[in-house]
Amino acid sequence: MRARDLFYGPEKLRALWRLLLFLFCAALALMVFGTVASLIVPEDYGGIWAIVVPHGVLGMAVLVASFVLIRAADRKPFAALGFPARREAAVDFAKGAAIGGGIIAAVVVLQTLLGWLRPAPDAGTLVGWLGQLASLAVALAIAAAAEELLLRGYPFQVLVEGAGVVLAVVLSSAVFAAIHLNNPEVGAIALLNIGLAGVLFAAAYLRTRSLWVPIGMHWAWNFVMVAFFDLPVSGIVIDMPGYDTVELGPDLYTGGAFGPEGGLVTTLFLVPLIWWVARTKWLSQSEKMIELKPLVDSRMKAR
Repeated sequence: MRARDLFYGPEKLRALWRLLLFLFCAALALMVFGTVASLIVPEDYGGIWAIVVPHGVLGMAVLVASFVLIRAADRKPFAALGFPARREAAVDFAKGAAIGGGIIAAVVVLQTLLGWLRPAPDAGTLVGWLGQLASLAVALAIAAAAEELLLRGYPFQVLVEGAGVVLAVVLSSAVFAAIHLNNPEVGAIALLNIGLAGVLFAAAYLRTRSLWVPIGMHWAWNFVMVAFFDLPVSGIVIDMPGYDTVELGPDLYTGGAFGPEGGLVTTLFLVPLIWWVARTKWLSQSEKMIELKPLVDSRMKAR
């Protein structure tokens, strides 16, 4: 397929102008929220704030752009983007969290059994641990929501309409990997795994049409890695009081200083998990999402 054919035809051209308008609105909102943040947040912020501030700004910008476009251009409620409420939201988020947290726990447990990781005591108190746990949960929720809104939200869903499922998944996953290019200790395997995680999150959305599922996956993936195992998340070290995990195995398999996402063990878990998520009946579109008539039609086929 030639590049000019991707958005050829009335429906595809409509998808193109909506995508471009979304990018314009998001860029404008990003400038506004970025300026506000620079006025109220100290320049030398660090720690948890290094996650909250940039992702908070990004999330608000994408949220505003998504709301404007889905209401004005698509004449749909914001919930149709993938946000069923109440029971459906809780169930979808919990299912995603179970999968995202489960895969990282399985990776770490296997490496521990192989002697490549070893738990170790560290300074800290229970009060300090609880405080860090709470702030980490909120910070990582903001980060997960912002990135999923951008990469599996409105632009992804419009791209599915204009270019097809396969290309939309490939492009969004490549962008997901690319935004981690400047992370500490990043390498080729890390970028491959992040791209595969993008495919996993996209598959979860396409199975359910609910963004709560990939948000839950994304959040639990990072939260379990840091909160329970005190391991780097995408090369970023966030210390948990009271305990530590010592890396003893080969970096090729464990991920070394980048964390589990940088190792081949994670790759070996991700590939079959993507296949399972894309086919399992445990994940499906709820009646509420069907009623909301999401942008990505449930009858749409890969092309």
